[in-house]
Amino acid sequence: MREITSLITKGTTPLDKSGNGSINFIKIENIDSFSGKIVPVTRITEEEHNGYLKRSQLQENDILFSIAGTLGRVTAVNKEILPANTNQALAIIRLKGSSLNYIITYLKGKAVSDFIKRNPTVGAQPNLSLKQVGNLEISLPESKEQANIGTFFKSMDNLITLHQREVILIMISN
Repeated sequence: MREITSLITKGTTPLDKSGNGSINFIKIENIDSFSGKIVPVTRITEEEHNGYLKRSQLQENDILFSIAGTLGRVTAVNKEILPANTNQALAIIRLKGSSLNYIITYLKGKAVSDFIKRNPTVGAQPNLSLKQVGNLEISLPESKEQANIGTFFKSMDNLITLHQREVILIMISN
């Protein structure tokens, strides 16, 4: 993973835990486990975002990958959620040039799931270190093939999410 990224880091717990502020603060529980969509978040102050938490300011297309507690939940940051920041349970992965959708699909796949099962550091809760994230071996086809695979699986994920919502609506209406 390290070879295809310009940054692998993580956030920190805000000092101000009031939830007041204008900057979105994303935690694992804000990432929908089915769709990967970022759902309502808490907030931090602009001062904390630009000060103590400057290192973990998120950018569009950053990948968030859960590394503590629930391991392996993944999503991409979209511009609608910005400005935003995150805590230490989510790794921030900033790609250099690989296809975002392909890498997200790969991170959701069996090879990474197996890696997580083989490599968690278990303490009070399971976790992966940033070094372990950087050491993930990613199978990379040519750029065009990455784009095609990523687009295909993103479409499939969207279709699955749509059907899951339909099932939920049917269950609620009955």
